[in-house]
Amino acid sequence: MKKFLLYVFLGLAILAGILAYVLYSEGAFQTYEPTKESDLKPFMKCEAGKCAAGKCAAGNK
Repeated sequence: MKKFLLYVFLGLAILAGILAYVLYSEGAFQTYEPTKESDLKPFMKCEAGKCAAGKCAAGNK
């Protein structure tokens, strides 16, 4: 019974290692910094409803 549990544990550890490697190589563990609101261009703010009516129309052509 001890050998069976040892082999099951080793098999699961190998499968977990392979899965972790595949996920890492695909970029699943990369973190992306969210875009700050100040980095948005004015027309993007207007489209998102952040500007009052008519304020952004002069800057967008």
